[in-house]
Amino acid sequence: MAARPPAAKLHSHEDRACEPGQLAPISGIYHVVHDGHRQDHEVVAIRGEEFPLCRICQGNVQFHIAKVASHMTHDRDLAGSVFMIKAKRRAASKRTG
Repeated sequence: MAARPPAAKLHSHEDRACEPGQLAPISGIYHVVHDGHRQDHEVVAIRGEEFPLCRICQGNVQFHIAKVASHMTHDRDLAGSVFMIKAKRRAASKRTG
C-alpha cells in the first residue's frame, strides 16, 4: 500500500490508519489507500460511521484522516433540537420586531 499522506498536526487518536469494520474516530475527510488497483482518493466520514470494505481489494484498504471537519449536528453552536432552534428564532424575532 502507498505511504500515509502528510497531514497537518494530528492528535494521537487521529495519527493511525483505520481499517474496514472500525468506526470513524472523528468526522472529516479521509485519505483512502487501496491495495494497488486504483489511485488514492478522499472520502467524507462522520464520527461513528463504520469504514467499509473495498469491493475490489476487500480488507486491504486503509483510511487516514486528512482534514478534521465537524458535522453540523456535532457542532456545539449549531446542534440542538429543531424545537430549540425554532424557539430561539421566535425569541430573536420578538426582540427585533
